[in-house]
Order: sequence, then structure tokens, then C-alpha cells
Amino acid sequence: MKDVAGQLESAREELILVVSGLSDERARTRPAPDRWSVLECLEHVSFVERRFLGMVKASEAGTPAERDAAKEAALETRVVDRSNRRNAPEAVHPTGKHGSVAEALRDFNAARDETLQFAAEQGPNLLSRSATHPVLGPLNGVEALLLIAGHGRRHTEQMREAPEGR
Repeated sequence: MKDVAGQLESAREELILVVSGLSDERARTRPAPDRWSVLECLEHVSFVERRFLGMVKASEAGTPAERDAAKEAALETRVVDRSNRRNAPEAVHPTGKHGSVAEALRDFNAARDETLQFAAEQGPNLLSRSATHPVLGPLNGVEALLLIAGHGRRHTEQMREAPEGR
């Protein structure tokens, strides 16, 4: 399961690198009226991570699934692909909760730390946990955590573009 933790950590490092040099004013600025600011993206990523991790934690341990490298690779590719814009459900839209990059990063890091702790505690048992994504369908715990990492990466790319006004 080290590869899952590695994906979560490297996705965190990428996100921090993208936002760490931004002023709070810049991070609050929307690149377009229908696009989220960096702070809004950070809020969304943290919220979705906690929500999805909560589903995995709440799942009953079942028969362990076999790892499916092809499904994991396809999942990672599909989640980070930004060629097709997706609209998040209203329930996970940002609310303007964070006033600064530092505050948003504290919240994100707390969520990511919780995810990594769960991954470490579960280890191979992640394969006996599950969650159902509204679009991607049923996922085992490993796939769910890879989805969390990929979702963060997807929005990291969005945050990379936001200050440039793309």
C-alpha cells in the first residue's frame, strides 16, 4: 500500500508547490465568473476528500478485492483528465470558508493527514473496504484513495491555471 500513500503524498506536494507562492488576494481572485478561485478549489478538494474518506471509513469490511492495475491506471487517467470540464454537484461547491492560503492549506493538510493515517492503519485491509462514486461506480478502498489523490491533482492543475486567468 506504499504506492497509495506515495500517490497521496506526491499529490499533496504538487498542490502545495502550486499555491505556496500566491498572495491571499490572488488566491481569492476568480479567473472568470464561472471558474473557482484557488481558495475555492482548495476548500472543495478538502471537503471532497473528507466526504469520500468518510464513505470508505463507514463501509463494512467485506471480502478483500484483488488489485486491478488496469482499473487503477484508467481511474487515475480519467480523474486527472481536464479535457472535459465537469461541474461538481452543488453539495460540494465551495462556500468561501477560507480567508487565506495558510488557512486553506492547514485544512487541506489536516484532511490529507487523516487520509494517510487511515491508509497506514488499514494497509492491505483497504482492499476489503469500499465506496461508491456517483459517476465512477463501486470502488475498493485502494481505488477510492487513488481517486482522492487524483481529484486533488485535477484541481491542482485548475489552481495552476487560475492565477493566469485561463
